[in-house]
Amino acid sequence: MKIAIVTPLPVPLALGGAENLWWGLQQHFQDHTEHDCDIVSVLSPEGTFWDLISSYETFSKLDLSAYDCVISGKYPAWMVNHPNHICYMLHRLRGLYDTYPASQHHPEVLQHPKLRNLAEWLEEGISNPDPDQIPELFDRLHALRQADLPPEVLAFPGAFSRAVIHFLDNAALSPMRIQRYAAISATVARRKAYFPPDVPVDVLYPPPHRDNYSCGEQRYFFTSSRLDRPKRIDLLIEAIKQAKTDIPLWIAGTGPDEARLHALAGDDPRIRFLGYVPDDDMPGLYADALAVPFVPVDEDYGLITIEAMKSAKPVLTVMDSGGPCEFVEHGKTGFVCQPQAQALAEWMTRLASDPDETLRMGEAAFERVASVHWDTVAKGLMEIVTPKARSRKLRPKLTVATTFKVYPPMNGGQARVFHLYRNLAKSYDIDIVALGSTSDVRSEVEIAPGVMEITIPKTDAQAETEYHISRQLEDKPVSDVAVNALAGLTPDYIDALRTSALTSQAVIASHPYMVEALVAAAPGKPLWYEAHNVELTLKTAVFGSGEAAASILREVEKAERQCWVTSQRVFACADRDLKELERIYGPTRSRLSEVPNGVSLDDVAYTNLTERRRLQEIAGIRGGQLAIFMGSWHGPNLEAVEDLIRQAPLAPNTRFVILGSVCLPFKDRKLPANMELMGAVDMPTRDLMMSIADVALNPMQSGSGTNLKMLDYMAAGIPVISTPFGARGLKIRGEEHFIEAPTEDLPAALVRIAALDEGALATMITAARRLVEQEYSWSVIADRFLKEIEASS
Repeated sequence: MKIAIVTPLPVPLALGGAENLWWGLQQHFQDHTEHDCDIVSVLSPEGTFWDLISSYETFSKLDLSAYDCVISGKYPAWMVNHPNHICYMLHRLRGLYDTYPASQHHPEVLQHPKLRNLAEWLEEGISNPDPDQIPELFDRLHALRQADLPPEVLAFPGAFSRAVIHFLDNAALSPMRIQRYAAISATVARRKAYFPPDVPVDVLYPPPHRDNYSCGEQRYFFTSSRLDRPKRIDLLIEAIKQAKTDIPLWIAGTGPDEARLHALAGDDPRIRFLGYVPDDDMPGLYADALAVPFVPVDEDYGLITIEAMKSAKPVLTVMDSGGPCEFVEHGKTGFVCQPQAQALAEWMTRLASDPDETLRMGEAAFERVASVHWDTVAKGLMEIVTPKARSRKLRPKLTVATTFKVYPPMNGGQARVFHLYRNLAKSYDIDIVALGSTSDVRSEVEIAPGVMEITIPKTDAQAETEYHISRQLEDKPVSDVAVNALAGLTPDYIDALRTSALTSQAVIASHPYMVEALVAAAPGKPLWYEAHNVELTLKTAVFGSGEAAASILREVEKAERQCWVTSQRVFACADRDLKELERIYGPTRSRLSEVPNGVSLDDVAYTNLTERRRLQEIAGIRGGQLAIFMGSWHGPNLEAVEDLIRQAPLAPNTRFVILGSVCLPFKDRKLPANMELMGAVDMPTRDLMMSIADVALNPMQSGSGTNLKMLDYMAAGIPVISTPFGARGLKIRGEEHFIEAPTEDLPAALVRIAALDEGALATMITAARRLVEQEYSWSVIADRFLKEIEASS
């Protein structure tokens, strides 16, 4: 068989990963199969809208009838029309798809008088265009070029250029023209709008174009990439500056961000820029690396990951890096953490401090990529198309409705939703459809592998109605409880739920307040209910009595009852909440599960007692106790702060620091001299406070579910004083994992914990951390829940 790999060449000419991929595939076909293979390349400028259209038209007219098979993988090469056309997708034009800048989207330009008819024609056919209409589109564009249009109409990227390219791509990649679909990674395969709906897409991982990788010494951290912002080299520079190690960071590559990165590195002697490195020198640089940090944003694939692992080096990456997360298994072939400098610094310190563990992970990484080679790719692409060969088990999907954005997680509710579903994404694709504030921009962002957050900003009409309801309730927040009645004021939200639910196995109400929107958007779909709390009990304590309170509480009861009675599955933070829901609403046919609150161990830095004392010394904390309490603006937390205000004067040797939005209602209150409000803080500040505090407080008296802050405290290595109620629902024991004391005994408990010798305190801290690792890490919790779902399916 005579094969043509058809590719675009950028203008100005720059050869990189895509070209290496095609050369490697061609060489394999030539040297190891019975096929002949050519690379057919065409210069493809794309600096302007008209350049891009010209490139698309050139490929559409390319005659490759002399070949038996054509393989394309990138725009605009797939415009080629051939009866045996295979798409091996690298990516679409990302600036008009998944990285399309919302600031450039001005749909009003589509209403320009000279454009309106064409724009309407595109809109009608864009979701399912007829490939036979491609010549007609080019003819209409040629005619349009003669029109005197303002520059903003033909902006690239822009609303019109986006519509045209989506039409052309969808027509060219129609099942009427493509015989087989494959992608270089699962990240590419699952991107929205990349492939026609419901077609099977095979994931075929390409290997590096070299095969002489080896493992040598462990001398430095090494990374290599183009120096531009999406690669986030600045994040690595900030991380190495915070890392507690002398191991240097070597950076290979050039690019437009080079000057800024040099300035950011400053005079840190550990950071070394290698500039351009000849291809022949790369295996040697990998060989002597300790590990390879690689932290791009939503990378299509990331050959650096494979090159590192072929060199038996673990890879340090981040949760939103895309392709690398398909190979980096946390704690086995490397580490995956939050895209934050402090988190990266901690794992770099870990890699440097335990070279034996790092070596073992490198060996596991080598095994992980052993099957990544050209033979697998070639056979996968050329396999005879049969139902068996074309079938691929599609991952089931869940649609989750929330009344708030969850990323980045800044409070307990956000943290639960983000971390639970991030871990359920081991088995499911997840859409979180979030109702944003009026200031948010409509967006679809992959916030973790397999997890899309679709944010729909609420309308001014909904926000204004919420405001009037809140005023009747003494300005108490009602953005969650009012949704059941007001969601219709933001019809785009219902539409987004409907679109997501079409391909979902089940829809989930995270909190009960979206239940009517879900039922309206997904009639007949199985409904699951995630009960964070017993909402009626919780909101009764928040809103109290009165006519306005009674009215809003009826909405709460209505939504919660509907979820309890009609859901196929109900999962709550604690078994006691399930029992309370049954007491209030009666029996249910729902399948019930306890899915407790957990902690993301990657995001909470553990500070042992020795290190805590060292950090306290650096911070100048001497002669007294530093006690912290963290919480959001939430009724039970407000009650806890009131108790602390009463108790603080009775503990004059303790400095009480309150963190979080719980501080807002108290900003004008007269506080005890030994208490201060820090308010809502960023994650580095929160982590700093948890690393220098002597004790963490959990003086809760009411609420439902379990307290996430308790787990965060114990994961961070802080000694904890908690009320019995604050420890409810957790498998922890007073005196072994924490000091148990009712609120009125808090001053005595503070004296008692200060008097403990360091050995006893260290034993308690270690036991608490170990329990969290074994029972309450989100990974463990999600795995248990997945097994339960599988068993009941």
